[in-house]
Amino acid sequence: MTDQTSLPAAASNRARNLYTLLIFAALVLVMIVVTVSAYLRLAGSGLGCTEWPACYALIQSRDGTTTLAAAHLVPPWATVTHRLAASTLGLLVLGIVASALRRRREPEQSLAIPFALLALTVFLSLLGYRTPSPLMPWVALSNLLGGMAMLAMLWWLGSRSVSAGVASDAARRLRPWAFAGMVVVFLQIALGGWVSANFAALACTNFPGCGNFPWLDGPWRESFNLARTLPVTDGGAVIVGDTGKIIHLAHRVGALVTFLYIGWLGWRALVPGAPTRSTGVAMLTLLALQILVGIWAVASGLPLIVVALHNGVAALLLLSVVNLFHLLTPKT
Repeated sequence: MTDQTSLPAAASNRARNLYTLLIFAALVLVMIVVTVSAYLRLAGSGLGCTEWPACYALIQSRDGTTTLAAAHLVPPWATVTHRLAASTLGLLVLGIVASALRRRREPEQSLAIPFALLALTVFLSLLGYRTPSPLMPWVALSNLLGGMAMLAMLWWLGSRSVSAGVASDAARRLRPWAFAGMVVVFLQIALGGWVSANFAALACTNFPGCGNFPWLDGPWRESFNLARTLPVTDGGAVIVGDTGKIIHLAHRVGALVTFLYIGWLGWRALVPGAPTRSTGVAMLTLLALQILVGIWAVASGLPLIVVALHNGVAALLLLSVVNLFHLLTPKT
């Protein structure tokens, strides 16, 4: 005779397993979308083209609209992969929301984050369906940060569905600093995206400085104006000017701040015997790799594959800090 009391528990376990499967499947797809999207954006801007750097940031007008002149350099496989992964991702997010609603009576089930994922997916879909001119930097920045935010939220949901924060009381005192670490990494990714969106990659070709530049008299407000439209020459090339130098150097200063803070945070996570130890090792490893890849990209003339790798490592570094915050957060 079947034990009736075991049926609700079995159904709950199946629902949780399905929920977790959907989350991690979506996580893999978001990582693919973020990586391929970075590749498409960088290749479309002319990064790594055969006429490099003459073809970088060239804009041409077609039928009253502006498009990147180097867009023909984007391989068809990358576009198809991006569209297929993004479409499948939308279905998975709908499944996550439906599964979360089904499990809404579970004490540990979050509804806010699944619905935030759905809203973000709809926003990015609409943005991708009718992409405005590449002369509007906020578009590229929105795509990048939206993808990174989806990665972070999915990793959080997946981590909470399979394990709980079990760190000691002493280690949990690090929790506010871990939250600040997520903010630091996210802002540094935003600065990197702003460099790409404003075609400021070549504004500073030497390292670590940017030549003689009047920093006190520089156009600081215009450099970080999210509503700005990029100026172009009569020949269709984006005018980077002094704003590009400020944006590029701000990203480098942000890299230094991120290195110092995340390095300290990762070192603090190396508590012997604590569950945060492996995450601390991952954070320090990814941090060192990210700095090395960034220096490599500048020193080698910004090859496409290296700059795309820089984006990918940044995503993994963000996930490592999110994982630390998860480990330091009790499951209530």
